[in-house]
Formats: sequence, C-alpha cells, structure tokens
Amino acid sequence: MNANARLRGIATILAIAPAMALFAQDSPAAMGTPAFEVGRPLLYALVALAVVQAIFIVSLAGIMRTLGGPGGWVKKLAVKRTGRAGALLPLALLSMPAKAQAYTGDKGMSNYELFWVLVAVNIFLLILLIVQLHLVRGLTKVVVGVTEEPDAATAPAGPTWVDKLLKKLTRQATIEEEKDIELHHDYDGIKELDNVLPPWWLWLFYATILWGVVYLVNVHVISVWPDSQGAYRAEMEQAQADIDAYLATQVNTVDENTVTFTDDPAVLATGRELFTTYCTACHGADGSGSETSVGPNLTDAYWLHGGGIKNVFKTIKYGVPEKGMIAWKTQLQPAEIRSVAAFVMSLQGKGSPTGKAPQGELWVEGDEAAPTDSTSAPADTERIAATL
Repeated sequence: MNANARLRGIATILAIAPAMALFAQDSPAAMGTPAFEVGRPLLYALVALAVVQAIFIVSLAGIMRTLGGPGGWVKKLAVKRTGRAGALLPLALLSMPAKAQAYTGDKGMSNYELFWVLVAVNIFLLILLIVQLHLVRGLTKVVVGVTEEPDAATAPAGPTWVDKLLKKLTRQATIEEEKDIELHHDYDGIKELDNVLPPWWLWLFYATILWGVVYLVNVHVISVWPDSQGAYRAEMEQAQADIDAYLATQVNTVDENTVTFTDDPAVLATGRELFTTYCTACHGADGSGSETSVGPNLTDAYWLHGGGIKNVFKTIKYGVPEKGMIAWKTQLQPAEIRSVAAFVMSLQGKGSPTGKAPQGELWVEGDEAAPTDSTSAPADTERIAATL
C-alpha cells in the first residue's frame, strides 16, 4: 500500500466520523426549565437553513473535485500550503454527502433541546462551508497561476493602531532606544535593560490600593459592608433557614430514625387535636390515665417501650397489638404521628395526682437504646431512695 492509498484511507475514515455525528444521536437528558420558548416555525427554519447549507457544501465539493482533476492541482496546492496530507484530508472531509434531516420526533427530546441540536448542526455546516470556500479560492489560484503580491500602494506606511495600542500598554522601548536604558553591566554577554513598569500593571496596582481604601472605610469605619464575622453569621443564619425550609417540606417522609422533637405551637396544636380524637379513650384527656384505663400514664418518667421522641413515634406508628394498641401508621400520616409524639412529650410532669401509677422503667434522656419491654411496676420512690 503506497502513501497515497494510506492517506485516502485515513481521509475516508475522518470523513465518516462527522457524518456519524449527524445521524447517530441519543436523546439528551432533561435540561431543566427552558430559557425561552421554541416553536415549530423556528425549528423548520433551522432545518431549512441546514438543508441549504448542505446543498452548497455538496455543490462546492463537486467544484473542488473538478478543479482537482486527477490529483495534479491538489498535489500542487498541498505542496504549496500544508503538505499532501493537509490537502487530502480536508478535501475528503468536505466532499462527503452532507445531509440535514428534519426532526422525526425522538422520544424524550423537547423543542428546546432540538433547537440547540439544530443550531450546532448549522454552525458545523457553516464552518465546513467557509473552509470549502477558502480551499476553492486556493485551488482557483493554483489553476489560474495567480500569485498574490503585496501592493505597495495599499501596504501600511507606518505602525497600525494595534501596534500603537500595544506600545501604549507596555511602553516597550524600541531597538534604537535600548541604548539609552541599558545598564552598564552584563552577565556572560547578556545585558540588562532598565525598562519601566507597564502601564497596565501600574493601573492594576493603583486599583488594588484604591480598593483597599474603599474596603477599609466601608467595613471598619462607616460599617456599610459586613465584616468577615458578620458575613459568616449571616451566611450561617441563611443556611439554617434553608435547612428549616427544606425539613418543613420533608415532614411526610419522617420516620422513627429521623424524627426530632419540636415545640412549635402549630405542631403541638395538631398533636393535641389528634390525641383528643384517638388517644383519650385509653390514656385519658390529660394523658395521665386512671387506674381503670387501658393505656399507661404518659405524663410520668416511666415508659413501657422506651421514652424519647423516637421511641414514642415508633410505638405510635407500629403499635403494641398484644396489649391492645393498634398500629396507627395505616390511619395517620408520618407528619401527624410526629405531631402526636411531640404533644405526648410535652405532657411530661403535667399529669393529674389521680393519674395511673407508673409502669415500665425510668427513662433518662440520652440513653442510647430503649429499655426492654416490661409490664411490672417499678419500686416506689421511697424504696429507691432507701437503697441509694
């Protein structure tokens, strides 16, 4: 296989790659809320523009193949410009049959996403068209034999405005002026110049000084801007507000592992209403029960199934069927169970003197695990005090 055959093979592979990018596309993921509405007329206009550009590209590709002939002019252009491969590969890329197809309605692709796909396709086709025009221009000059010579009449007589601007920004000395700023010492033949600082660097330096003065006055003198500690406190307060707002939206996903106690009046009021509706029959109106009530006293420090908001939530949610308490998770939402548990916790120490005797075990807040279930009554306070 000779060099030309290898180059043609590489060019063919590179020519197929852009075509695959135009036809093999997956449906993109959702892009969120569109920045603007995209209608069908705009999509049709982009498709039409892509078709027109594709027609021009195919036409120019034919013209390029005609100008190139059997390869003689192409070789001349390659040698003159970027070499044999540099000419063959662009021609192979640009002579491919570019096709722009109308949207067929891929599932999952919205009009907004399709709009940006068509924009990308049109930009790609426009770049191909511009490169093709540049190559056709070069091929035409090679065929005609015209070479561009600089026109003395149109050549700039002096430095351009870009050169003048760079000179002002850098204040770089010319070759003739270097002798005036040359320092009278050298290192191994290397001489040093006493150049001035560039104006742009000086402007930035003066700007930092001015900013320091403005910051000092506004932060530490007139206190218009917050200092670092104040900004930190404000950010932490905003972060806590964001957390509270987020947790407020997650009340229906709370469970026995994530529930926390709250003394929010609205939550306690809801808990009181639900407790009155569902719980007073077994625990009494004030939660302390009576000697004849089914449920235990909820206002003392003794608990049959563990105290604390998490254990109370769990007991309400799953119930204790063997003792007559049903699982309320089928009738109450998690947020409602949380309200009832918080209300029960708020009843601590508020029971009536005629309430039911303590049952279970003494619960100390902070215990890592709930105590074991026990229906036996604990020793009374006097006996506990005597053993201490």
